[in-house]
Amino acid sequence: GTTSSPAPAFAQSAAMGLFFRATRQLCTKVQTRLVGLEVVPDALPVLSALCSQQLEAVKVLPPSIPYRKDLEKFSNFLLSTIGESKSIADFEAKAGLGEVEEVIVMVETELTLIPKYAEWRAWEEPTGAEKARLDLNKTLILESLKDRGTAIRRLDIPMADASVDFPVAIAPTLKPYIPPPAPEQAK
Repeated sequence: GTTSSPAPAFAQSAAMGLFFRATRQLCTKVQTRLVGLEVVPDALPVLSALCSQQLEAVKVLPPSIPYRKDLEKFSNFLLSTIGESKSIADFEAKAGLGEVEEVIVMVETELTLIPKYAEWRAWEEPTGAEKARLDLNKTLILESLKDRGTAIRRLDIPMADASVDFPVAIAPTLKPYIPPPAPEQAK
């Protein structure tokens, strides 16, 4: 019979190099570049499953509200980017949202918010005492901004001329915050 001789060392190292380059694409990261954010094994399948959960979860919201539309658009963007990506690094580069683990945290956070948003019926206009409270807060905020010299241009009120409350300047000059002087110490 014939005996096979072992492959030369350079052929073995070349084959190992090809093997490692091919499997490197499939491996997960060793660490994230963010303190306290752990690597998620199989991050892309995890993110894909979370996006699918999010698309199902938003169905409890009316289809016409912007929040639902934005979540559906975001989830579909992530799913298509996952489908087009060859690796985690490729996904991170294409998505432009930071590390895949950060995106997973974003989607998980939205998944906790969706039921609360539905419970609060946040898309409805407030009425009664809640509307009065919000109107008061809005008034207080506007007064605070005017006191500090912050110019606000209301886009819902057409103005030909500048007013004291709402100047029409594009780049208004803002007064810097100057803290009150410290009280003098008794000697």
